[in-house]
Amino acid sequence: MRDIIKKVPIPTAGVALGLAALGNLLQPYTEIAHGLCGGLSLFLVSMLVAKVILFPSMIRSDLQNSILASVSATFFMTLMQLAGYLAPVAIVPAFGLWCAAIVGHFTLMAWFTAHYIRRFKLSEVFPTYFICYVGIIVAAVTSPAFGMEAFGRGIFWFGLACFAVLLATVVARYLKHEIPEPARPLFCIFAAPLGLSLVGYLAVTPNPDPLFVGVLMGLGQVMLVGVATQLPKFIALKFYPSYAAMTFPFVISAMAFGKGVQALYAAGATIPALPVVEALIALETVFAAVMVTYVFVHYMKFFFGTPKGAPVAAPAVEAPVVLTAEAAE
Repeated sequence: MRDIIKKVPIPTAGVALGLAALGNLLQPYTEIAHGLCGGLSLFLVSMLVAKVILFPSMIRSDLQNSILASVSATFFMTLMQLAGYLAPVAIVPAFGLWCAAIVGHFTLMAWFTAHYIRRFKLSEVFPTYFICYVGIIVAAVTSPAFGMEAFGRGIFWFGLACFAVLLATVVARYLKHEIPEPARPLFCIFAAPLGLSLVGYLAVTPNPDPLFVGVLMGLGQVMLVGVATQLPKFIALKFYPSYAAMTFPFVISAMAFGKGVQALYAAGATIPALPVVEALIALETVFAAVMVTYVFVHYMKFFFGTPKGAPVAAPAVEAPVVLTAEAAE
């Protein structure tokens, strides 16, 4: 088991985040799926915590890579989601976990800013920067479980401002510099910020502005379509830990689409071809579930399917795109 724990890459937290969010997406349809996804998410988080305890030097080494350092924010985002799972049965421990995760996320953000933004290099910028700065909006999404909507509203606007600042920079990086193969699936993260922003906004706003909802929802769907057109190229690649990027963005996009349509309908807006829209929401939900399952299975095959005596990880590629344990299946 120690050898398995040693192979656990930081992006495992991204898969855990996708699972936790998927459970919330599917909860209105089945409580069993909600509980199962939450349990699997907790399992992956536990594996990562075990690596922090058993192999702290490996984690410290990984954090010297800008991609892995920014991706590590998914760990705290997952804890916020899991705190929401815990809240109905144990509100005090859940609130403590939620607060600790938020403090951890802001601490990481401050460290990342001092360590990487201070010596900024465009070639080192990736969509994972959205995770580090915009991902804090998960605190807004989960704030109603603890009656902290006022705090959540501040978090939402902060995260949205971070997205506005980062978007042009990340796009410029893609236009000016080639993307190494192990990092190509990270493009899927582009589908996440607007969807997360919309879900966060609706979670903390009693009377949402229909125009603002429509703009966020429309732009989010455009981003999703843009990512979906590139998805076959990423699936065709051999397994990399960056596969984790093909989970949460699709889940939060489906959730944002569904909640956005509900908000517009509640505001009295006319939604043309409503049956078609509802079919699209169902399709995105199924697609998100399929992608999370696909990535989770690949991670399990990587963790438990490597023949005995095989190397723990494939040779690393040139920095800064070092994705730990980027072994092929």
